[in-house]
Amino acid sequence: MKVLVLGLGNNGGGRSAALYFARRTGYEVRVSDTAPRSAFSHVPQELEDLGVQCFFDDLDPRANIRWADVVIKNPAVPASLPQLSLARRLATDFSFLFASPLVEKIRLVAVTGTKGKTTTVAAITHALNELRHEAMMCGNMGISAFTVLDELEKRQSEGRKLPQYIVMELSSWQIHDTYIALNGHMPHLRLAIFTSRYADHQNRYRDLKEYYDDKLKLFGPNCTQILAGSANKRFILEHSLSRRGSVHTFPGYGNPFRGGKMELQCAYSALRLLAFSRKSALKALESYKGMPHRIEQVALFEDIMFINDSAATIAEAVSFSMRNISPLSTHLICGGTDKNLKASGMLGALKAASSITLLDGSFTRGRLIPLLDENGLAYSGPFQNMKEAFNEAVAKAEAKRDEFSQVQCVLLSPGAASFELFKNEFDRGTQFKALVKVYIARKTGQQSFPLD
Repeated sequence: MKVLVLGLGNNGGGRSAALYFARRTGYEVRVSDTAPRSAFSHVPQELEDLGVQCFFDDLDPRANIRWADVVIKNPAVPASLPQLSLARRLATDFSFLFASPLVEKIRLVAVTGTKGKTTTVAAITHALNELRHEAMMCGNMGISAFTVLDELEKRQSEGRKLPQYIVMELSSWQIHDTYIALNGHMPHLRLAIFTSRYADHQNRYRDLKEYYDDKLKLFGPNCTQILAGSANKRFILEHSLSRRGSVHTFPGYGNPFRGGKMELQCAYSALRLLAFSRKSALKALESYKGMPHRIEQVALFEDIMFINDSAATIAEAVSFSMRNISPLSTHLICGGTDKNLKASGMLGALKAASSITLLDGSFTRGRLIPLLDENGLAYSGPFQNMKEAFNEAVAKAEAKRDEFSQVQCVLLSPGAASFELFKNEFDRGTQFKALVKVYIARKTGQQSFPLD
C-alpha cells in the first residue's frame, strides 16, 4: 500500500504517522510538506533511513496525492485544499485508531472545546492511573493516535493487557477530518466532553457556526454520556445529534473544585460519571500538578513568580489566566499572530496588568495596539524576540517589587498564535522558560538552574 503523510507538522504527528507505516511490511511511505527540510531538524534523515521519501517545499502536492492509495492528512492542512479532491482515500491518525478492533475492548473518553482540552485530558488520565485503571492519552497535545495504536498492537502481539481507557483531545479540525474519514460514523464513546466555547480559528473557518459545527460532530448518539460546562448544555442539545436529556454539566454544586481550575472541576465530574466514588475521585486528583505551557509556574525567585501560559492563543484565555493569578501584581507579555479574532476578550486582563510588554506580530499591530491606544493603556514594544520582551517585563517587575516590597508575577500569556516569531506555542513557552533559567543562574552565580 502506498501511504502519503500530507503535512509533517511541528508537533510530531506527521513523524509518528510516517514511522508507524515505515516500520511495517507492505507499505511504501512518502511525506509531503510545504516547509523547507531545514525546518524539521533530524526528522527527515530519521525517516529516510527507514526508506521514507520526503518531499519538502512541496507547494503543489498533487503528484504525491495521485501516487498514494491513502493520504494521512495533518490537521494543519486546510480541508479546503483543492488537491485533496484527488485523493483516493483520506484518513487521519484517529480514523485508523477507531477502525482498529482493539479499541472495542477499551473505554474511550473524548474531550473538545476552545479552552481547557489538554489540561482536562491530562487531569482525567492522571486520575484514572492513580485509581489503577490504566489510561493512555493522545491527540492535539502532541501525542499522535498512531503512537497509541502502535502500543496497542505491540501489547496484543506480546500477550500483554490493553489499557482500560484512552482519553483523547480532539481539535475542531481533527473532529472534522476524522468524521469525513469515517463517513460520518464516529466511534462509540463512553464519555464525550465539551469544556468551553469561545470564538477561535476564524483565520481558517468562514464563520463561527462552521467552527462550532465541527466540534458538535463529536456529540452524537454514539455517546453514552456527555459532559459540558453549564453554559453549553442548551447549546449542545439544540445543535448536536445528542439525545435530549443526556447532557450532564460541570462543575455542579457538589463539586469540591468549584471556583478552582476548570480542568479539575471537569475531571472530577467526569470521574463521577465514570462511576468512581466522590472520595476516590477527590484523592486521585489531589496529586495532579498541571501541564506545561498552561498557567505553568516555572519558578519563584526573589519575590518574582514566572508563569508560562504560552498555550493561551485566544484573547479570552488571557483574562482566564489573569483571574487565576489575581491578586498578584502581574507584568503581562502578550501579542503575536492574528487568527482573525478580536482582542477585546483580553481587555479586562490588560486593564488589570501592572505592565504590558508586547511581542510583535500581525495580531499585535492590527488588533492589540489599537485596543490599547483606544483605552489609553501604556505598553512596551512590540519586540521582535522573546529575550527582549522578557528582559523588559522583568525590569518592570523588579522595579515594582523594590518600590512596594510585594511579590510580582511575570506572565507570558499571549492571547494570539505564535508563527511569525516562533515555531509554535510550545517553542514560545520553551524560550520563556529557558530565559527564566538564565535569569536565575545569572542572579545566583550558578552555571545552571533546574526548572523541573
